[in-house]
Amino acid sequence: MKTRTNLSMLIALLLAFLAFGATRAQAIVINWRPVGITFGQTARVTEANIGTSAITLTGTFLDSEGVILGRFDRQVIQPGKMMSFDLNADDIVQEGERIEIRVVISRGPSAVLRTLIEVVENATGKTTILYCDPEQ
Repeated sequence: MKTRTNLSMLIALLLAFLAFGATRAQAIVINWRPVGITFGQTARVTEANIGTSAITLTGTFLDSEGVILGRFDRQVIQPGKMMSFDLNADDIVQEGERIEIRVVISRGPSAVLRTLIEVVENATGKTTILYCDPEQ
């Protein structure tokens, strides 16, 4: 009887520990290298979920001073699907100046994503800069 009680308590403690650990899991943050954009260009982040479960992520476009230029909050990407998020320089750049931006993406630690960041010419759709996920 005592062995069964100890085993039950051990299982209960293990389950409590696992439940607590799951709620306290840290997100993975990818802080991308800066890239410059100017009028007529759009920075595009594409996330592809290559895992087997839905993934929730958030992202922020920042300028060189850390000012938020755009964000995508709590987007859910289903398995086998992709999602793109854009920041159009025409909406933020003033007087034809080039602006340096970077992207910060937060996702769960078990996320199986592939990330692509590109700078696209608005008029032609041509990609001029392409960054792939460094973890690939």
